[in-house]
Amino acid sequence: MNTGERIRQIRKMSGMTQEELAEKLNVSRQTVSKWESGTSSPDLENAANLCNIFQVSLDDLVKGGQVMENEEKITLQDMMKINRRTQRMTIVMISGLFFLVIGVLATIFVLTLRATTLSMEYMLYRYIATGRYDYAEVDYGKLILPAFLLVLVGIGMCAVFAWNMRKEKKDE
Repeated sequence: MNTGERIRQIRKMSGMTQEELAEKLNVSRQTVSKWESGTSSPDLENAANLCNIFQVSLDDLVKGGQVMENEEKITLQDMMKINRRTQRMTIVMISGLFFLVIGVLATIFVLTLRATTLSMEYMLYRYIATGRYDYAEVDYGKLILPAFLLVLVGIGMCAVFAWNMRKEKKDE
């Protein structure tokens, strides 16, 4: 792979157009097009600027895909896959913690509601307010079930995150 092809590949992977790259380098779009087609090559200053923009070494930019036989390199595509996986795992962890916190708060609310409705003060208040006390049967099991389900979903998502992290550490 020549330098022009490498510039095109890195530019496309980064999601830039030729115009955007040209603007960052203070050159024309046609200049970037000539570099990518191999008609001309960037001067040393522009090559250094390309390396800074794309976060690659000058050696990687010039040599491109020429890798020594025994040498392993992480490509930009590999880094993008790792980044996407890390983002997904972060979302799983944050979602798990969210469900866990909401579930715990809902459980605390239902238990507090139960304690309040069974307390002597509430019974007296109800008697004073209505003139009589009619025991209102409430099925707290139905109220607390969604809260427990939220807690279980949160624990499950956190467990998936922990399991994947442990798996990644073993693979290293």
